[in-house]
Amino acid sequence: MITKMISWKENKIISIQLRNGVYVLGQMIKKPYLIFFKVYSNDGTWNIDTLSVDDILFCHAVTRQFLKLSQIKDVNGIHGLEGYGQLFKFWIISGEFERMTFWKGTKNERTFITAGLHNCLLVEKDIQEDSKNTHLSGIYKKEIRKLTVKDYDSVKAYELTTIEIYPNLNERLYLCYKLKKNVDPEKDIMFRQQIPLEYKTYLDIISGVVPLSDLGY
Repeated sequence: MITKMISWKENKIISIQLRNGVYVLGQMIKKPYLIFFKVYSNDGTWNIDTLSVDDILFCHAVTRQFLKLSQIKDVNGIHGLEGYGQLFKFWIISGEFERMTFWKGTKNERTFITAGLHNCLLVEKDIQEDSKNTHLSGIYKKEIRKLTVKDYDSVKAYELTTIEIYPNLNERLYLCYKLKKNVDPEKDIMFRQQIPLEYKTYLDIISGVVPLSDLGY
């Protein structure tokens, strides 16, 4: 069911309904960035009154499409995170697109085109004040270094500069809930990590081989 797109307001707290009746909390900061929290509910009610740094799952830019198609509601009575401006300083710019195959030779084999590591960069970026992003591209402040597959462990805590869509982001959030930690299938795929079968629905989404309605979306 498509609902009316929720209005954007900095520091507004929202709940996003994921599949299988799971809800997660988010906070709008400077458009189009949302902070997501490892705070979940199975019925859309919340036993928390203040969000803290320790509750952060990750921060990511989102599209209007994500806001329009996701089941999102305003949440009142929860005090949002403050002083988050310098928490999200380093970001990963994905590389050029390439064809990848996972689970080759099995019934779950999936092949698709996605971002790779060629020309992938670690950068410093200010998401609060665009004027501080003084690189010629206007996208970031400065380049830290180019990345290879060997850099995965040192940069896996940083987010990609991509702008996330529905239902890719929704499935990532559900996986974070299910696996009880912050996971990022897109980043794991890009860095050619061992992909667990728990990511199967995510790979079905991005490969387009299964109708979204058959995947719970």
